[in-house]
Amino acid sequence: MMKRTLLFMSLLTYTFIQAQSLVKDINLGFPSSMPSYAKNRIAFGGKLIFAADNGADGMELWESDGTSTGTILLSDVRSGGLDSSPNGFHEFNSQLYFSAAGVQNKFNIFSTNGTTISSYPAIRSGTGSASPRLLTTFGNLLVFSARPSAFNQSTPFYGEEILGFNGNAWTGGGDQIMIKDINPLGNSSSPDSYTVFNNLLYFAATDDGTNGRELWVTNGTNAGTNMLININSGGASSNPMDLIVLNSNLYFTADDGVNGRELWVSDGTLAGTQRMANVNAVAEDLDNPENLTVFNNALYFTATHPSLGTEIFKLGGTTFTNMKNIASGSSSSNPSNLYASSGRLYFSADDNISGIELWSTTGFPATTNLVKNINTSPSSPDSNPTDFAEYNGKVYFSATDGTNGVELWVTDGTNAGTTMVSNINPSGNSNPTDLIVANNLLFFSADNGSAGNELWRYKDPLLSVREIDLGNTISLYPNPTLNSFSIDTESNIETVEVLDISGKQLKLFKKNINSYNIQTLVSGVYFVRIKTDKGTVTKKLIKE
Repeated sequence: MMKRTLLFMSLLTYTFIQAQSLVKDINLGFPSSMPSYAKNRIAFGGKLIFAADNGADGMELWESDGTSTGTILLSDVRSGGLDSSPNGFHEFNSQLYFSAAGVQNKFNIFSTNGTTISSYPAIRSGTGSASPRLLTTFGNLLVFSARPSAFNQSTPFYGEEILGFNGNAWTGGGDQIMIKDINPLGNSSSPDSYTVFNNLLYFAATDDGTNGRELWVTNGTNAGTNMLININSGGASSNPMDLIVLNSNLYFTADDGVNGRELWVSDGTLAGTQRMANVNAVAEDLDNPENLTVFNNALYFTATHPSLGTEIFKLGGTTFTNMKNIASGSSSSNPSNLYASSGRLYFSADDNISGIELWSTTGFPATTNLVKNINTSPSSPDSNPTDFAEYNGKVYFSATDGTNGVELWVTDGTNAGTTMVSNINPSGNSNPTDLIVANNLLFFSADNGSAGNELWRYKDPLLSVREIDLGNTISLYPNPTLNSFSIDTESNIETVEVLDISGKQLKLFKKNINSYNIQTLVSGVYFVRIKTDKGTVTKKLIKE
């Protein structure tokens, strides 16, 4: 027992030091490699797929397993040192689809299986770019907004409309489907806010000017794509936003032209779509609802109340509750960055005493409290917590304590458990952004003051300890082996990867089988990464 405790403590000390590190200086020297645009990374196939610029190939498609050798250029989509700027990553039918600029800087759809890249004939020919965005899965379709060429039409081009793709190659009007030309004659309906509800897809769009921007619904066909309701009649727009599903209802915000922007609810039918003020009179006093978030089977949002200011509210059924008048009286705390994790709803707010700080609630006014006053500086007291991401049961975020600049922080929901992970940039702000979990690691972009804005990783030291315990329950046999190996474990195996010593994946098995064939591999040392329902373990394997 004493040896186990000493091993735990020494390992904990070592892994804490090693836990946070620069993955790779992709763009050597001070220039930054990380993009500033949103939706620039995703976890896929046990790795991080992301956009980066190495200074030679432009902003292109990269992958990382969290090691320097395993962080490589996956594809130079647009050759010649020009940017393809991949973005909008979305997994569909076990493929990763994204938007990127190909030849002539024309953005189109591409896909990858994690090894090879598939390109498709241009959605839009001639001048201009298709600019696909908002990739969404709807049944057996990949739905997105884009500006396609017209197929067998008198109009040379369409504006931005709703398109669907069934996963086969583009065929120029066959498998590429413009679901409906909502705003004809080359104008754009600019569909957005795609939300699946009751096996239908709801979204906001602008028609030919007759009805303005309103709430639409589609079943994936031209005939089945129609405006659900004209909330702001007379050609004006209600501009539906923040579509979100809770139980048997679709909630959103809209402006009917009379009452301002308010909370609306729909059961998916015209008759069942109405202002919440018509359901519960309390909603009449809640203006400009924003940040709609589902947590613990209730809807949370921020709104402005005439006597409470802008605060955080909860809708449970048809009952509205103010979580707390954080900035007393009619002053506003302006809550933002709502993030649900591990039984708590985290957000930032300003009580007019502590500045913009970290708050949380478990769903009751009595449990809505300041988690920690991170920045106690009297001159500039805001810590501005942002970029929340859950990792290994805790929430990580970006904030400043007023002394160490904007750095990576972590919280377990308690004051004592809210700490800075480490000071990446001692001379300024490291500005951690785009936090995302992949391969049991927390990835983010940061600037240490010497390498520029690059890719960083953090590994929870306790996770390493758990991996040792898990590793003791998993073994490979025979080892060494000639042509195959088996795995002895009581855990449920999800995937098995065979890697070379540089970390490159050579084989991937996606299920638990009796024997894993490696006959085609040459003799040498390999690593076998085993992902189970209890965690991931890497074992060394020798092939004779």
